[in-house]
Amino acid sequence: MSRVPAFLSAAEVEEHLRSSSLLIPPLETALANFSSGPEGGVMQPVRTVVPVTKHRGYLGVMPAYSAAEDALTTKLVTFYEDRGITSVVPSHQATVLLFEPSNGTLLAVMDGNVITAKRTAAVSAIATKFLKPPSSEVLCILGAGVQAYSHYEIFTEQFSFKEVI
Repeated sequence: MSRVPAFLSAAEVEEHLRSSSLLIPPLETALANFSSGPEGGVMQPVRTVVPVTKHRGYLGVMPAYSAAEDALTTKLVTFYEDRGITSVVPSHQATVLLFEPSNGTLLAVMDGNVITAKRTAAVSAIATKFLKPPSSEVLCILGAGVQAYSHYEIFTEQFSFKEVI
């Protein structure tokens, strides 16, 4: 008998990922595995995008399997062009599905907005660790919104800056 998948809301995902810095070690490993090609055991095809032309939207599908972690996931993202600042519904919405890789059973449905923001910022911090000149004193964030905040959060945890603009 199959069990009901777990559902993690945005608040629950946020609770589990309080500090984006927790993502850095596993993401460094995942990036190294992905960069190793077939020997790294990561299967991540290019995302599929389905136009929802009638409503000026898109559905993005991003599946991945990591043999090292034995993890099978898919991220679904919708993007609708006409959503502005005043819209009740955000322009981008994401959901992450976690499967049991040995048999394909759906294990969890998780809010993907928090996961995406924190993962994107953590990967940026990893790149910055290797590319930032040691004498850097100013953090400049171009943009606004969720991504700007998530980047500010992890960059100020990981690095010391005299000024943030």
